[in-house]
Amino acid sequence: MANQYSSLKIFHHKDILDAMENNQRFAPLYIRMKPTNLCNHHCQYCSYGSGIVENQTAVRDSVHRTDMIPWPKMQEILADIGSMGVKALTFSGGGEPLTYPHILEAVRLVKEQGIDLALISNGQLLTGDIASEFYHAKWVRISFDSPNEAEYMALRNVSAHAFRTVIRNIREFAAKKDKNCVLGINFVVSKANYNRSYEAAELLKNLGVDNVKFSALIDNKPNYHKDIKDKVISLLKKAQLELASEGFKIINSYEKEWQDVNFVKQPFPKCYACRFLTVIAADQKVYTCFPKAYDSKAVLGDLTNKRFKDMWFSDETTKKLDSLVPSRDCQNLCVYSERNQ
Repeated sequence: MANQYSSLKIFHHKDILDAMENNQRFAPLYIRMKPTNLCNHHCQYCSYGSGIVENQTAVRDSVHRTDMIPWPKMQEILADIGSMGVKALTFSGGGEPLTYPHILEAVRLVKEQGIDLALISNGQLLTGDIASEFYHAKWVRISFDSPNEAEYMALRNVSAHAFRTVIRNIREFAAKKDKNCVLGINFVVSKANYNRSYEAAELLKNLGVDNVKFSALIDNKPNYHKDIKDKVISLLKKAQLELASEGFKIINSYEKEWQDVNFVKQPFPKCYACRFLTVIAADQKVYTCFPKAYDSKAVLGDLTNKRFKDMWFSDETTKKLDSLVPSRDCQNLCVYSERNQ
C-alpha cells in the first residue's frame, strides 16, 4: 500500500532537487490550503484554539475564527497555482475546510487543472455531493479520536448525532471511494482517550479505512505523556500484531512524538522543505510551514492585495526563505525534519 506520509517522495522530482542544489527558485510542489478558520467541532486539544484557547499551539498568535479566503481571491489563487505547475493541494484547517461555502466549486477548479487533490477533515460534512467530489482524490484523512460516543462528544464538544454521522460517513466513503484514493484516520492520543487506542484501530478496520495514524497530542508544557506512554505503546504494538494487514495499515507516529519534540531546536542550518511545500491560510497569508501557520514571525507574504505567483517569486520571499535558520528559529515540532534530512 502506498504511504502518503513518506518523506521520500521528493526523489520523484529530480528537477526540484537540481534547482535547490543550484539555488534556483521554483514553484511549490505542494500547497496546504486553509480556506476557513470556522469549525463545526471544538476539540479540547485544537492547536488553532477552536476548543480550549489555552491549548492553542504557542506559536499561533494570529488566529481569528471568522477569517475566510474570499471566493474571488480563492479563484485567483487556484488559477495561479495551476499556471505555475503546482502538483498537489490539500484542503485542511484552520477550521473545518468543508464548512467553506464554496468548497464544491473550489474542488472542481483544482481538479480541472489536473492538480492532485487531498483533504483533511473531521468527516461530519463528508457526504453527498461533497463526498463524491473526493472519491477520486489522492487521499482523504479524517480526524477521529475516540470509538466511544460519550468520550468523542466530550473531546470535541459535539452531539451524539455528530459522532454517529462521522461513523456513517467513514463507512460510506470507504465503500464508495476509488480504490486508489487512500482513506486514512488521524487519532490524536491524549490523556482523555489513550486507553481506546486498540479499540479505535479495531473499529476503524471494520469501517473499511486503509490506515490509521496514531499521533501524540502536542501540549504547551513538557512531560505531558510521561504517565501514559508505556500503556499507549503497548496497545499500539498489540494492534500492529493483531489487526494490521495488507489492506489495513497502522502508522505509529506516537512513539516518536510523545518525547516532547515540541521543545527541541531543529538541527538544520537551512530548511529545504519550505521551498517546495507551503501553506496558504484563511487570513490570506502564506506561511513557511503548517506547524507555523498563523505565526506572525513565519509569514512569507500577504495575498490580500497581491497575486500568489507574484508574491512567491518576489525578491522579498526569496530573502525570507534564505534567512530562515531552523537551528535558530524553529523550536517546535517539525513535520519536515525527515524531509530535510
